[in-house]
Amino acid sequence: MRRIARLGPRFLLPVEISKKVGPLDLDFEGGYFFPWHGPYERILGFVAGHQMTPRLELDVEIYNDRAMAALPHDTTFDFGGRYKLHKGFILLFMAGRTFSGNWSGQPEFLGYFGIQILWSNYGRELTPEP
Repeated sequence: MRRIARLGPRFLLPVEISKKVGPLDLDFEGGYFFPWHGPYERILGFVAGHQMTPRLELDVEIYNDRAMAALPHDTTFDFGGRYKLHKGFILLFMAGRTFSGNWSGQPEFLGYFGIQILWSNYGRELTPEP
């Protein structure tokens, strides 16, 4: 039976650098996972995004996740974005595919939808001004 997660906790030490260049928001992320069990893992990612409207941001990303001396070696390319539904509520969405194959050697297609809740923004609406 194939495991869907590694045994034990892992600690991620990321570094993220962001810069606005003209109409684009650029972001680089790199980091290492330090596991209690299993191989160390390195991540690298680059995102370019643009605020299309006050409510809609679209992004394109390339992301690499590589375990040292073991699998996985995944590189993904995806499109996604954020849409502000209401103050404090943001719809997150993404769709993409891997360049490298999974355990079977086949590319994988992936995606997600989610809701981000910003408590600090939401709380301001409910808290009366003194």
